[in-house]
Amino acid sequence: MKLICEKELCTGCGLCAARCPKHCISLVAEELGHLYPSVDQKKCIDCGLCQKACPSLHDTVCLYPSVAYAAWSKDEEDYRSSTSGGMASVLTHYFLANVGIVYGCTVIPGIEIKHIRIDNLKDAYKLKGSKYVQSSIVDVLSQIRQDVKDGTNVLFIGTPCQVTAVKRMYEEQPDNLFLVDLICHGVPSNKWLVDYIANTLKIKADKVSSIGFRLFEAYSLCVYNDDRLIYKSGNLWTHRYEDLYYNTFIDGFTYRDSCFNCHYAKPERVSDITIGDFWGLGNETDDNYIPKHPYGISCVLPLTEKGKRLISIVKDKLNIYERPVTEAINGNDQLRFPKKKNLRIKFFRRIHKYIGVDAAYKLCVCDKIVKYKIRKIIR
Repeated sequence: MKLICEKELCTGCGLCAARCPKHCISLVAEELGHLYPSVDQKKCIDCGLCQKACPSLHDTVCLYPSVAYAAWSKDEEDYRSSTSGGMASVLTHYFLANVGIVYGCTVIPGIEIKHIRIDNLKDAYKLKGSKYVQSSIVDVLSQIRQDVKDGTNVLFIGTPCQVTAVKRMYEEQPDNLFLVDLICHGVPSNKWLVDYIANTLKIKADKVSSIGFRLFEAYSLCVYNDDRLIYKSGNLWTHRYEDLYYNTFIDGFTYRDSCFNCHYAKPERVSDITIGDFWGLGNETDDNYIPKHPYGISCVLPLTEKGKRLISIVKDKLNIYERPVTEAINGNDQLRFPKKKNLRIKFFRRIHKYIGVDAAYKLCVCDKIVKYKIRKIIR
């Protein structure tokens, strides 16, 4: 098997590598550090299991939400320490408090972004916060299968393509497997994040214990050594074009190719529940009856009966208000269509390998940078 799927369709989920009986598939960093499968032809027996598993080669059932909610955690500490209202945290705490298992994304010291298995409440904090980078799920796929086989209630939280990879492990989704997808804008690679911190910020990976991608009051990249803050970018919205990693992310320059062709950036969703920021709240109907929520608010879209039941179970832990489904969808581009690979991005992808990401990005948005600096002077 020389090619599992077309490169522009590959999401980097790693399910092909996990399913290979000969362990002859490895994930190799290519453009901008994104991982793609590489097949050792000497070991490959052409069994085809990789292609049978590949989410990009098969249609997945997606459902349109019948209801939408705006919600945030009632627990003040939980709410303040969350970045989008705390819905994921509420679900995580429910499963762990009821002898369940939760799989979610964390930052491992040394700048490794990956999904991990959590089985106790004291470790729930590890899954907190937004991570604007692609996480690896390869190591947890076999663990998920075993936990589900053992009859344990399992909650998996990830991007839609990651959720699809988990679903592809089964002909029918087991009753004790609960899937929550995050409204995803697109993902830079783990390697690009490591390179940026090492080469631009001049911080060695072994000095990094944790990374924050978003504060409740600002979109800022924060790098920590133990509990000590060693780097903090300015707020993206007030210090635009000043942090290279954040700006190339928000403008879509460093996404993997499949993000521009995303099958899941649409109203119909792939999981039991979709969650994310509720942008556009109040755009379609009055929201004055909703109390103030200064630390963000979650958009919650139940898709399946299982998802609806789960929300009803945790409702007492939430401030939750029903909203029009169209308000949620129209307020968030990624619930309607994927990021477009515009001319700036196409040009960037052609030249960054010759002049570097920093120079290529600045060249591609030089007019915007000039306008931004002029506005700052005028103010």
